[in-house]
Amino acid sequence: MIDTLRLARRPTQAIDEANAAVAKYPKDRQLAMLRASLLGEQGKPDEAIAALNNLLTGGPSDFDVLINIAQVNSQAKRYSDAEAAAQKALSTSVKPDDEENAHFILGSIYEREKRFDLAEVEFKKVLASDPLRGDAANYLGYMLADRGIRLDESVKYIQQALQSDPNNGAYLDSLGWAYLKMHRPDLAEQPLQKAARLISNDPTILEHLGNLDLALGKPQAAEQEWELALKEWPQAVGSDFDADEAANLQKKLDDLRFRIAKGKPPKSEEAPQP
Repeated sequence: MIDTLRLARRPTQAIDEANAAVAKYPKDRQLAMLRASLLGEQGKPDEAIAALNNLLTGGPSDFDVLINIAQVNSQAKRYSDAEAAAQKALSTSVKPDDEENAHFILGSIYEREKRFDLAEVEFKKVLASDPLRGDAANYLGYMLADRGIRLDESVKYIQQALQSDPNNGAYLDSLGWAYLKMHRPDLAEQPLQKAARLISNDPTILEHLGNLDLALGKPQAAEQEWELALKEWPQAVGSDFDADEAANLQKKLDDLRFRIAKGKPPKSEEAPQP
């Protein structure tokens, strides 16, 4: 029920349901952690961290709690606290899967801090342990693509992720974005459009679709995609598309509207350069 309400973008009802569940089952750690994650997503990191700290026992069972603490802090951009929690989780891990998860979370924290070399090391540790771990391969591939570097390698990582989950919308979006960075909108079109069908309200995918439209010479379609992305982002669940991303996209949209109104050719970062 809680997850369904969360994915349906009904956060108030999701938290109400979580509060009721935790009151009814006060010893259920999974419910308590889920409630804390919801609080973090709704901009209440202090309340979330306090609830998670109450679950710590000082033993191996703290691993999942520490991972949740790291994720809440990372979402709140408290990166030093997030790193500390993830490192502590790594030191308490007793299973290979736990160790992989801790390295993955560390990689995501470093990536958000733009410490890309450290992030790459962590994701490669995950893949060395489990080459079929799609989320790590995709994260690494997208990280390279987003920076416009080592694009052939980026595509290989993303294709590796898609082998494990060929209908994953996030992975398909990554592939399309990498191809756009290669100035190959012809290759980007199919995966991006499929990603949008699978995840219709994701602001990042919608922004990428707008970039694709510009590269294909369809500025009015790009304008519509970007307008929808800005409409959707405040309700996006678990998205890295934040206020800074929205502000940057708004500037791009304003420039595009100006150019359309003046009959000027729109700028496209992903269009082939003369």
